Amino acid sequence: MSVPSEDKTEHASALREAAKTEPSSVDVDDVVDLLVYGDQKTRSIAFETFTELATVRSAAVDSAVARLEDHLTTDVADIRRRAVLTTEVLVERHPEPFERVVPELRSIADDRSTPGREPAILALAKLALERPTAVIPAVDTLLTICHEPVVPVDDSTPGGIPGAGPHRGGALKQERKSRDKVRVHAIAGLTRIAAVDPAAIRGSVSDVADLLEDDNHLVRAAACEVLEAIALESPREVEPFVSALATRIASDGKHPVPWRAADTLVAVADACPERVGRAVAPIVDELTKFVESRDAERRVNGVTLLADAANVQPEAVESMVPRLRARLEDDDPSVRANAALALGFAGDVTAYATIAEFAESDPDADVRDAAARSLNRLRRTEATDG
Repeated sequence: MSVPSEDKTEHASALREAAKTEPSSVDVDDVVDLLVYGDQKTRSIAFETFTELATVRSAAVDSAVARLEDHLTTDVADIRRRAVLTTEVLVERHPEPFERVVPELRSIADDRSTPGREPAILALAKLALERPTAVIPAVDTLLTICHEPVVPVDDSTPGGIPGAGPHRGGALKQERKSRDKVRVHAIAGLTRIAAVDPAAIRGSVSDVADLLEDDNHLVRAAACEVLEAIALESPREVEPFVSALATRIASDGKHPVPWRAADTLVAVADACPERVGRAVAPIVDELTKFVESRDAERRVNGVTLLADAANVQPEAVESMVPRLRARLEDDDPSVRANAALALGFAGDVTAYATIAEFAESDPDADVRDAAARSLNRLRRTEATDG
């Protein structure tokens, strides 16, 4: 690093003052070098300097990214690591210019032995939240780290693992916490990419589905979100995983995993209602928390999935019929419509008069249409039973 002979901290302070009084005189490369090479105090001052320059010199950020790009490609591992750490901090504030270093960040993140790998993944994940299409080439990189949790610590043994000793056990816990932070950021980046370009992740749908079994509930929830985004465009790609999603509804007690799993199942059901219905039929009682939720979207999901289940296995929803009748009076028209369908599929002829009234006079056209379909189903049921 080329700097005057004075202490780096003093040099950083001088640059900070110059940035306030004569910003055009400050060499951005100097500031970036201080961010990369300096100690904590020096970096803090250099960051203030960079922030000041970025507000008054439009080209300052581009110049800084170019200098960081040089550091990210150096053969000196520690400099690369320091450059990655700097990039991770700056990318959130200035995402667009940092698109150019995605290949360098990906190269570092793909090498498990490279110092700075996890900060590189964090930088990619943060960039994905703001500039998702730019990070599409790194989808596999982000997905790979999601599948690399630290081995769980067994707290029942001294130090966390047999024979490890207290210091190693504590280190493992800290390592796991750090890794989980990276993994949660990575899957969050993938959810953003999937939201804008589901096709970018469609080829990895099986790998995403594997994360439904992850031990971190935030990873499981985000995996459901990625699958939902894919299902909205290509539901049959997610169809093979409907049973795993139904399991999340039935057995996952961590919010918001069950809600996200239901969102995904409803998206798949648009094209594969019978497959979803068969997956949901064994767990209909677990949908009570949806049907009776204060949240309208959750109630919609609950009665929609009950309708799918009733369509393929009417007897499966028998225990839920009273709740479905109650939902005919719901304020949300989508809830009323799907409740009417579910009762028709379930063959609840005792609700015929009420559903007929909705078919005639509900103010919402979709509810009237659903009620009419339900009546047709009930008539067929009565004819068959008769």
